[in-house]
Amino acid sequence: MQAHPADSKALAPTARAWWALVAVQLCFASFPATGKIALAGFPPHVLCFWRVAGTALVLGAFALWRHGSVVLLKREDIFPAIVLSLLGVTLNQLFFLSGLAQSSAVRGGLLVMLIPVFTLGWAVLRKREQFSVHRLAGVLAAATGVLLLLWDSLFGSVFGADWLFLANAACYAIYLVEVRRLLQRYPALVVAAWMFVFALPPVSVLVWNDALWPSASTSAQHWALAWVVVFPTIFAYLLNICALQRIPASTTAVFVCFQPLAAAALAMVLLGEALNWRDGATFVLVVCGIWLSSRDSVSRKRG
Repeated sequence: MQAHPADSKALAPTARAWWALVAVQLCFASFPATGKIALAGFPPHVLCFWRVAGTALVLGAFALWRHGSVVLLKREDIFPAIVLSLLGVTLNQLFFLSGLAQSSAVRGGLLVMLIPVFTLGWAVLRKREQFSVHRLAGVLAAATGVLLLLWDSLFGSVFGADWLFLANAACYAIYLVEVRRLLQRYPALVVAAWMFVFALPPVSVLVWNDALWPSASTSAQHWALAWVVVFPTIFAYLLNICALQRIPASTTAVFVCFQPLAAAALAMVLLGEALNWRDGATFVLVVCGIWLSSRDSVSRKRG
């Protein structure tokens, strides 16, 4: 049977959205390894500044071109947007980059997987999602995996970096739940642009007396910095917006699970890092936790 031309037009955006979602995961997965290379020449707060400044410029210009006067926020939404920007961009990126500077790319890639689980936990506490046995089992499975990964460092100096990764996941999880109100009032691109624009003043203060382009940095670190700004930040956010307009947010949890695999592969190739049995066990347990936690949402959407 031949497909109707109208059906082909309707399916095309969905196909592009799926490919965009795959590209998003690859962009994000490249961040731990390339970020680790860039951090060898740039301090975490300087790298954070370049990410925020570049993304604020591109997303702000694109939002203004695409939506015109709609980009202006109402007075009552300005303060909530500033707080959300602090959680979702400023603290989120500073925590992750500071942890990455002290730890490995593999470890950072694994602990990022906690974001969907933390998001569910905060949504349940805020009564945005319903509590269920499946979700409790998912949270417990993910917590077991993380505890297994962190067991050796719980009472050591290495755990400082792990705390930063956990704080990064917690900040972004709260942001994902609370930003929903703004997304119901403004286009997703406009909200994303304002998040980075509002993050620019605080990160600028952090680098006020620091060199934005250290003289001791190498060309490899410069290329890594450019990659971090362009692909895991600008492209990832733009493609993610395109994907989420066509694909339910709950479906993206499955794709998040592929990030640590790609991140670990890049860390082994670019940095020579190795995997151990704890890394594999943590990955399996957290993936099971994400799957169990998202079963109720998927069942309701199918129904």
